[in-house]
Amino acid sequence: MAARQNIDGPDWVSMSPGEETPVFERTTDLPHWNRYAAVNDEFIPIHMDAGAARAAGQPDVFGMGNLRLAYLHNVLHDWLGGAGGIVELSCQFRGLNFKGDRLTAFGRVTGKREEDGARFVDLDIGVVNQDATETTPGSASVLLFEGAKGQTPVAREPSALPEVLEPGVYLDEDTIAWLGRATPPADSLPVGANDIRRWAVAVYYPESPPMEFYDDAAAAAGPWEGLVAPRDFNPFAWMIGRPNAQPWMRAIGTEPGTRVLNGGQRRWYFAPIRPGDVITSTGCLANAYERDGKLGTMLFLISETRWTNQRGELVRIGNATTIYY
Repeated sequence: MAARQNIDGPDWVSMSPGEETPVFERTTDLPHWNRYAAVNDEFIPIHMDAGAARAAGQPDVFGMGNLRLAYLHNVLHDWLGGAGGIVELSCQFRGLNFKGDRLTAFGRVTGKREEDGARFVDLDIGVVNQDATETTPGSASVLLFEGAKGQTPVAREPSALPEVLEPGVYLDEDTIAWLGRATPPADSLPVGANDIRRWAVAVYYPESPPMEFYDDAAAAAGPWEGLVAPRDFNPFAWMIGRPNAQPWMRAIGTEPGTRVLNGGQRRWYFAPIRPGDVITSTGCLANAYERDGKLGTMLFLISETRWTNQRGELVRIGNATTIYY
């Protein structure tokens, strides 16, 4: 077995609000988006076909919000350097990523805290483009490991359901009826080591990914003592029959109420995903509401998923906001 890594990371004692992480920068275009689509099964017309993007009201194709989410994970992973792990991350998508945009993902410490003997660091995170426009504001919390071994936080309870809802312009009775109803459990295919490697290659393109996501010896010397997936890895990509389907979602179209945007993500992370793991997912519609904005009436659907592995360990809780307008 490889010798354990001598891990250097953020210094708890000297750390103070305002400390900045190194940035993660990419000038993105179709080569980046195609690689990400190829690992996340995200070949959606608005990201690939200019006609489809224009029909949806945009001037051209644009990049996936989830790729910017990956860049935010990369910032934190690289800053931690194996000395800690991401335990919570949320972001909003407030602007689109068009071809040739220079994206800079960053993190900035806002505070540190100790809970039950564990050390957490809170950060503001975000992505700005070449015009200094903030397109993906968010926040994150990381857990600093004690010693060289990886740790996971305590599990949390599901979100509370909202009060009784009334139908609106796009919010209908069928959608409201899905509130709090769990979908049947769905199992992923066993996670392959090369699935993890391909994901890391795609989200770090055109540079090489960190070797702990690629090389067995480097992974064995890290805090998890073996290969684990990047926190944003999707084990349900490329499965026949959409096993992780969310029946409250609508078909994507060009008519009002069917045009769609990725509003943002909030995730809590627990046990890491390893090669051979089979992930079981259950989901529900956790909230739904309408707002009037610059695009007119907008319907917000908040979906919550819970992932566990074959050992019964909680892996991830995720809230995703989808906007129809």
